[in-house]
Amino acid sequence: MALKIRFLLTSRCTATCTYCHNEGQGKQGASLLRLSTISAILGKLAAAGIVPDEIILSGGEPTLHKQVGDIARQCKATGTHVSMDSHVGHPQLLQAALPYLDELKMHIDSFDPATQQASMGIDIHDVLTSIRHAQQFPALQLRVNHPLRDVQETAAFVARTRELGVDCKVIEMFGHDTCTANLRTVNWANLGYTRHADGEWLHADGKHRVFHKRCGAAHNQHDNTLFIGADGVRRALDSAVIGTADNFHTNMLQEG
Repeated sequence: MALKIRFLLTSRCTATCTYCHNEGQGKQGASLLRLSTISAILGKLAAAGIVPDEIILSGGEPTLHKQVGDIARQCKATGTHVSMDSHVGHPQLLQAALPYLDELKMHIDSFDPATQQASMGIDIHDVLTSIRHAQQFPALQLRVNHPLRDVQETAAFVARTRELGVDCKVIEMFGHDTCTANLRTVNWANLGYTRHADGEWLHADGKHRVFHKRCGAAHNQHDNTLFIGADGVRRALDSAVIGTADNFHTNMLQEG
């Protein structure tokens, strides 16, 4: 069966985004997903002959898990596509996972140091260091997720990601209908982009891509995704727990 696994390695995060997409996570009790639990889940998947389409390492901020390198290595050994969602503000912590990732999805609000600090509480210089470290792995796909607030600012942000050599996904924040309407008026052709696919534009350089995503109230609800954290297994961050990670195999078969 088609399956995505999202491991919520910890509910802790050192960013201070007011619009955090992980608002459905519980903050009570244990906040760290144990490496032994992840190993057991991966073993049960392998025994069932299931190779997930993607394993996503998320959180909270996944690099705060002290065993993130070992976790990424074990996930990569399954043969599936391994990605990470991170604010990449801790370059030294990120390094342990980089050799085992296929894709790194970095959330950045602004390349202006003061704006980035005020918005996320993350130093943009640390972020840029993380990007340089990640670019040492040529096969690693790099993408910046950026919340749409102002169309002109977004155009400048996209240009900066192109200079850095990383793709960019512009995310329409739920409830920001004015920005959403304005985005549709952006003349991507004047910026050197042509529509490559639905919600995707390719620059004339043949390399840089811009994506577009509508972030809605139910954006995390996908029938083929399981969210696994320290407090159990869910179909979406804001849905009820359908079982504990320890009886993952039973729930996987019942709910799949």
